[in-house]
Amino acid sequence: MAAGEGPGGTSQRVRAWLQRSGCLTFRREPIARGIGIGLLVGLTPTVGLQTVMMLAGCLLVRGNFPAAFAISWVSNPFTLPPMVYAYHQLGKWLFGSWAQTLFEGSDAVDDALIALLSTALGTALIAIPIALIGYFASLGISEVWHRRRHKAREERRQAARRERRP
Repeated sequence: MAAGEGPGGTSQRVRAWLQRSGCLTFRREPIARGIGIGLLVGLTPTVGLQTVMMLAGCLLVRGNFPAAFAISWVSNPFTLPPMVYAYHQLGKWLFGSWAQTLFEGSDAVDDALIALLSTALGTALIAIPIALIGYFASLGISEVWHRRRHKAREERRQAARRERRP
């Protein structure tokens, strides 16, 4: 049995399944989807669950998992605390009075639920638009890169044709 190989070739089957699902496909659209999923999950305060959430998201939308994993490092131990604080403050500012009407009590559990709801809503307000921007920006950047690459290739072909003519 080869290193990293499970019983009965399990890792080969998993790798083939991930390839078919699009999670390991390196084309423009799956990479853009992976970037969108990575930004969406990476901007949420779900440390410890992010990899599982990204894999599930990439399987769901047929996105590139390596791209999602790489871009998810936007949240790291240094950036996460200020991000969560900003999410909470934004949610509290926009939805604080509404959240308090949902949980009208004044005990610690209600205060914790209000804070959790405020943070979740603030997270959604930031993470969803940034994930969409990342998706569309990735598609646009890859389209420009693709066109430039094909233009340069065509110019090289034309130059080679001119050199061959006597």
